[in-house]
Amino acid sequence: MQKLLRRTALVKKQAARKVVARQGESDSDDRKLRLNEQKVINISVRHDNRAARLARREDWLLGPLAPKRDVGSATETYGTLDPRRLRGVDRAKHLIKDWGIVEGDRVVVVQDGHREKGKIGKVREVRKEAEECFVKGLNMAEVAIPDYLLLNEMDKTPVRPYEVPIALSGVRLVAPLPHPETGALRDVVIKELRVYKTNYAQLCGEDPPTRFIAGVKPAIQIPYPEKAPEEFEDNDIDTLRIEVEERTFVPTLDKPPMPPGIIDELRNKYSKFRDRHEDAFIAKKMEEDRIAEERKRSIRKMDTPLKELHRKERAERKARGKPELSEEMLAQIGELMAKNAISEPSSRSATA
Repeated sequence: MQKLLRRTALVKKQAARKVVARQGESDSDDRKLRLNEQKVINISVRHDNRAARLARREDWLLGPLAPKRDVGSATETYGTLDPRRLRGVDRAKHLIKDWGIVEGDRVVVVQDGHREKGKIGKVREVRKEAEECFVKGLNMAEVAIPDYLLLNEMDKTPVRPYEVPIALSGVRLVAPLPHPETGALRDVVIKELRVYKTNYAQLCGEDPPTRFIAGVKPAIQIPYPEKAPEEFEDNDIDTLRIEVEERTFVPTLDKPPMPPGIIDELRNKYSKFRDRHEDAFIAKKMEEDRIAEERKRSIRKMDTPLKELHRKERAERKARGKPELSEEMLAQIGELMAKNAISEPSSRSATA
């Protein structure tokens, strides 16, 4: 039985090591994918910047003779944005920060150098993986839609306006707070939010965490924007509530809740990971261990007289325990050490 338990433990450890190795490979693949996505976006940005610099220089040098660039295939798409730049690159999981901003919040753009700096809008979507948000009506850009995306659509317009994402670090929450003196509500730009999970539902992910203003005492909680209630439409194929709540099985103590054979179907009876066994199987393995132990004992009976003598001596030494020094032995050791200490200087002088 011990051999079986040892094998199961080793198999579980080996499987756990494989899971960790696969997770490491998955993290490495995700990192390579993120780097490739960032590389594509950087190439697109560099290409647009280089083309804009060349066009600006040509316009300055040639003046009225500068070429017209919105012609040919670029008649409708000249100056538009690559659709791949509408989605930022996801960050590593351990680097993602919860900024406390959700869909429906009012935010103000504070990013330095941004064309929409100082404007307030409502968040349409938040992508926590890339730490970015889309604000309604802000940071709009004309985007060229590829031809393969227009095949199955009724609207064949090749250029459409879209919101370009803004980094969450470049926006701040705007919340109505009462004035400390007059008590009148006014919009306040919150510099930093702190997010805490204060109950079991938040720890389980069922409810969003509670958010507070950082560095303010007493703590000021910022509520989340109210969401419109979801509307459900009943259809003929829906299951009735009375049928769902009907009790069709009442467990009793007279019989198990399921046939014994169901457990073998749910769990592989012969799995190497199995660590719960039936009583009959355990008794069988214990009997096998007892027979193997008796066989070892019978083999010991065939030992030679020399092996028996050695076994007897080992047992006697074990029974005596560790030896202890008596007073007489300590006195003899002290005399011997004193005699050696006296004879050592005389030997040194003779050699000198």
